[in-house]
Amino acid sequence: MSEMNNKDDVIIQYKNDSKFKKRQNFHDKYSINKYGFRNWMFDKYKIFDGCKILELGCGNGIMWDEKYKELPQNVELVISDFSEGMCNIVKQKHLEHNNVQVEQIDIQKIPYKDETFDIVIANHMLYHVSDVDKAIEEVHRVLKNNGIFYASTLGTNGFQKYLNQKFEEFNSNMNYFNIENWSFTLKNGKEVLEKKFNNIQMDEYKDSIEISDENVLVEWIFTSVVMQNLDKNQFKGLAQHFAKDKDEKGIIHIPKQIGCFIAIKD
Repeated sequence: MSEMNNKDDVIIQYKNDSKFKKRQNFHDKYSINKYGFRNWMFDKYKIFDGCKILELGCGNGIMWDEKYKELPQNVELVISDFSEGMCNIVKQKHLEHNNVQVEQIDIQKIPYKDETFDIVIANHMLYHVSDVDKAIEEVHRVLKNNGIFYASTLGTNGFQKYLNQKFEEFNSNMNYFNIENWSFTLKNGKEVLEKKFNNIQMDEYKDSIEISDENVLVEWIFTSVVMQNLDKNQFKGLAQHFAKDKDEKGIIHIPKQIGCFIAIKD
């Protein structure tokens, strides 16, 4: 188990959306693909009139903020998160929406009957789950036959790989962003899903980061769950280390690898 799926660390990280929002704002501002990952994901959802949807690990519910009005009629939407703080934030957003329920749910023990939902969504959250196999089993159970599971995650050749390399250059004992150890990535996700699903596809969202202020990059790094218990004093000079990667225009170019698995319950 790493900090990424250590229950106590995850609870601290997501007790509210302060760090979560900073991370969102960072990617919205410095990612070069301005269509936006959330728009890209929403385009993939096959939502129909009367559809029943469960989102797990919703965070502050930003996925639905601008998309709620685009939902077909009679859609039932259950938005959930493991964090009580996140759920309280999302509840305030949907006080007037009768067809939206907000619940505190652990994906490893979903409190719904078999074959309840047409769609289940888990975006960028399965690598935080301590027992990912149990989580997939539960998702499969509550999906209807021909229901669809959307699970977005990160790849091993993107932002985290870059950060891990830079940290090891800075100090060979620092191995904080080794995504190869994560439990659910674009590299290993299909293998994990195949334990319950037969019909699986994976799509990648093309993007990268361009940033000129190395201090902002370091600020983002300290919003990560893997860094929250560390003493910042041991990282003096880190910003200057990142600044070495600037091109002639003063820009740091950082790869991103993001994608989504789409699994259909046969």
